[in-house]
Amino acid sequence: MTTTTNVKSGKGLSDGVISELATYWNVLPGHEDELRAATQRFADVLHQIPPDKNIHTGLRDSRHVIFDNGQRLMWATTFENDWDPYFDDFVQIGVEHFLDWLQHTAQYTDVSAWVESSGGVEKFRLDNPDIEAQMKRTVGGLKAIVQSVQSPATGYFNQLSAWTMPQIVKAQRLQEAFQQVLDDSRAAEALQHPALEPLLEMAAD
Repeated sequence: MTTTTNVKSGKGLSDGVISELATYWNVLPGHEDELRAATQRFADVLHQIPPDKNIHTGLRDSRHVIFDNGQRLMWATTFENDWDPYFDDFVQIGVEHFLDWLQHTAQYTDVSAWVESSGGVEKFRLDNPDIEAQMKRTVGGLKAIVQSVQSPATGYFNQLSAWTMPQIVKAQRLQEAFQQVLDDSRAAEALQHPALEPLLEMAAD
């Protein structure tokens, strides 16, 4: 079976502005506990990244699931940018955070070979002044490894597929600002204007 690729989602499916990526890895024997801890550290790193930076990458969510009696790992994300810029930007949170959990998978042999062929781990340090150029030169190798263990969804649905995160965040901020206006007694007279009636009706829901 040949899997087609496209600019928007790579090998995955899309729903509106959102695309899915699901990858499946083989866990090294005896590494389940270490892998579990490493995937939690990866999630912790994402929680610590400023929201605006995550929004820039297009990341919607990321999750790791160990299954099949500790023998297999699923890493899945959803994203709203095109596949290539999404992956290129996402890995710039720090390659070491990916290697932390990848080292507990059988596919790490390929990942390690990619790192060495790209100049070694030191080349991927975020304080390397050449890091952006280094990623552009080499990230295709890691991208290919990830896609080699990807299984595209056979069906995909996302309830918020019509809106990007910037649109959602802006709508939330507008709602908060309008609520401040509603709570300000000085605005009572202005809010009587007929043109504001649709906004007042929405605020009442």
